[in-house]
Amino acid sequence: MRILVIAIATAIHLFPHPFGVSSIGALALYAGAHGPFRTAWLVPFIPLTLAAAVFGPYDVTVMAFVFAGYSAATIAGRWFLKRERGYGRFVGAVTTGAFIFYLVSNFSNWLVGYYPPTVAGLADCYLMGLPYLGQSMFADAAYCFVLFGVHRVLERRHSAAVPA
Repeated sequence: MRILVIAIATAIHLFPHPFGVSSIGALALYAGAHGPFRTAWLVPFIPLTLAAAVFGPYDVTVMAFVFAGYSAATIAGRWFLKRERGYGRFVGAVTTGAFIFYLVSNFSNWLVGYYPPTVAGLADCYLMGLPYLGQSMFADAAYCFVLFGVHRVLERRHSAAVPA
């Protein structure tokens, strides 16, 4: 069941999508909520590595920070969604996961020199990234609806098919 959901998120990520709108944030939250802690943080690497192989890699430092940001977002999934789920918990997970990714990924853009190596350059980097934070939160919420919804449907079908 989890492998099917991961495959769906990976396929979605490989289709063309606007910059800043991806299924990976939702996949990180899903992995945190449903995967074993020792390996959940690795789940976002699957589509990210596959996309880099298909479309070509980008700056190695930025890639490492992107991987780290999504891996850290799995902790938000675990913290908010492992034991209980509800609208407030999903809002908390999506907001926290997207914000962690925003902080980490934008810092990497500043670090590699896309912005001046000053405090003002860092502030400008974060300011310029704000529209993508909003897009990321929206995408994470929408894709969480899909991924957690598919999981729930499959879970119900599986439990209905198993005789009591």
